[in-house]
Amino acid sequence: MNAAVAKLRELETRGDSRAYIQLAGLVDRLELKEGYTGEHTAAVSQLAVAIATELELPAAEHRCVELGALLHDVGKLSIPDRVLTKPAPLNELEWEAMRRHAALGERLLARIVQQADVLAVVRSHHERWDGNGYPDGKRGEEIPLAARIVAVADAFQAMIEPRPYREPRTWASAFDEIASESGRQFDPECVEALRAVLH
Repeated sequence: MNAAVAKLRELETRGDSRAYIQLAGLVDRLELKEGYTGEHTAAVSQLAVAIATELELPAAEHRCVELGALLHDVGKLSIPDRVLTKPAPLNELEWEAMRRHAALGERLLARIVQQADVLAVVRSHHERWDGNGYPDGKRGEEIPLAARIVAVADAFQAMIEPRPYREPRTWASAFDEIASESGRQFDPECVEALRAVLH
């Protein structure tokens, strides 16, 4: 059992067990499809919760952050494997397909997840602080805070993991890139919270 599915099973005791079994199946399929070991979404979730704690969010909001992070990429189940596992940068058509995964994930999960705040994380985790993200072009505080947290955690985790087309980056290098995008791609408060968590 991969780490993300294990984490969902932990959460199962706090909600509808049938829904969590379905969600665990989706996350398991995603991790297999992307060729990960099951660690990516669990690591994103753990880091996102640490950022939420640093921001002193109420405990009730931690569950939204945790579950949203575990589910943020399920829309990639609809993206062709040749795009997801391409050992080179994506071309524009491939990026167009990839950019659909946030809205597709929300649509896929809407039949299972009843919490609108969790669905909002899935839909909005690629929105940018400056309004140049997708799928809706939201900016600043129009983007749900939980989605802003997951965006920072996901970007950091992706950079420190190996990918088919590049080696993993060091924590310092990954954080420096995120810090350089503070106020553009990322919420500055979330970036500062990540700095505190990493130190």
